[in-house]
Amino acid sequence: MLKSLKIGKINFANLFPIFHCLENDINLNKTESYEIISGVPSYLNSLIREGKIDVSPSSSIEYLRHPELYDLIKEHSVSSFGAIESILLFSADDICNLGGKTVLVSVQSETSVALLKVILSEFYGITVSMEPSDAKLAEGLGTHPAYLLIGDNALIENRRSVRINKKIYIYDLGQLWYEHTGLPFVFALWIARKDCNRKLLSEFEFSLKRAKKQALSTLSEIASVSPYPAEMLSKEMLVSYWENISYDLTEKHMQGLQLFESYLFKGRE
Repeated sequence: MLKSLKIGKINFANLFPIFHCLENDINLNKTESYEIISGVPSYLNSLIREGKIDVSPSSSIEYLRHPELYDLIKEHSVSSFGAIESILLFSADDICNLGGKTVLVSVQSETSVALLKVILSEFYGITVSMEPSDAKLAEGLGTHPAYLLIGDNALIENRRSVRINKKIYIYDLGQLWYEHTGLPFVFALWIARKDCNRKLLSEFEFSLKRAKKQALSTLSEIASVSPYPAEMLSKEMLVSYWENISYDLTEKHMQGLQLFESYLFKGRE
């Protein structure tokens, strides 16, 4: 019997359309050869690195740090040409005034934390200390000047911040990157371990390609069956959010990824 293919699933709204179609795929569900394991990006990064899953949408930094372990699944990513809406720095002060201070960062992501460090040092010329946290936004900003949130938490807190009167600066890291580089930022890549079952991987890649095509053509219908409460993320907000995400991986995306890599490993050669 062929070894099963263990697939990582990020439980964030950004990939809900893809997984909604992927998990409904007849070919993917007709056998017991596939197993889906859910988690946040940082958790899935560790699982695929340790060989506990075979393929996953993973933080782009995971691929850049360990390219010898993985094959890149072409044509797929989670990227943005500008604002991404779910990778946000909430700050009580202007970003230029954060130098020398300690900011909180989400424990759920590695790429976003590294991106914030690059943006602050390379584009603003400032250095901060970063403290991982899983605190709520209000609690975090009660003790620290800024807090980097990602995923659904960032989406929901952004909507909530709009409704309250307290002055707060909100910086979209995708937008800051694009403004300074003119290139898209690749937050996540679909990667597969080099030692996984190649036959099952080939079948999965076909299903993934079909799922992306179906998802992008039925976003409104998918929003109607999403698990997100309408008062937090309405159907219209979800569709707008998904339309703002680039799920492709073109030459432009690779240029952005390579530039990020050059900043990330600057001075290590």
